[in-house]
Amino acid sequence: MKLKNDEAQKCANTLGPLSNKSRLGNIDMKSIANNKLQFQKTSFSHMEMAGQTWLLAADVGRALGYADDKAIHRIYNRRSDEFTQQMTGVVKVTTPGGIQEARVFSLRGSHLIGMFARTDVAKEFRRWVLDILDREVAHSPIAKQFTDDELCELAWLWRAGAVMITACREVYPLLRVAEHRLAGQYYSIGHEYARVLNKGREILKRETSHIEHQPWRDDNWSRVLPHLRKEMLQ
Repeated sequence: MKLKNDEAQKCANTLGPLSNKSRLGNIDMKSIANNKLQFQKTSFSHMEMAGQTWLLAADVGRALGYADDKAIHRIYNRRSDEFTQQMTGVVKVTTPGGIQEARVFSLRGSHLIGMFARTDVAKEFRRWVLDILDREVAHSPIAKQFTDDELCELAWLWRAGAVMITACREVYPLLRVAEHRLAGQYYSIGHEYARVLNKGREILKRETSHIEHQPWRDDNWSRVLPHLRKEMLQ
């Protein structure tokens, strides 16, 4: 296993789970392929774990204008209670001097270090970290889980469910008068499923908020969006 920009350092084969302590176990960390991180004159050795980018404390220190990482460790030790396990931890790295423990920070953790730093470049560093975070969110698997065409299909699936629930409500009184065996099932569909469908609608509204309603167009989006954004089953 190795860091992306490993001119002198490589991750050891056995790496520890990130934590605020220095106790290590086994974890799989992979370098980020085809993705270089550079802040001014500092090239970052970085890793990816659980979808997050992690930076070496030594690199964060250089980027912030410190001569070494001792200042970063002092900042962290004074404020360690403000860092979570998702913000910092310790890994084993191979250096010319052998295997050593090194502290790493996630982008959120690096930003928090930048908030406490008092160097001239700290403000610009914080902005840079936020730009990287925005880029990661925009290209995350969650953000890109569905294509717009797939979202349209899901919107129509919701629409079909809403129409069927309304129909079941209208048919139920007739089935009840006729003492039909399906009367109870139609009542359940018409009155008990609306809550679940409404929750699904809220999720779809959120995920399709970037879709512009164009009422003059005759396509699937223009027909389903008015229902999706206005209707709420009672």
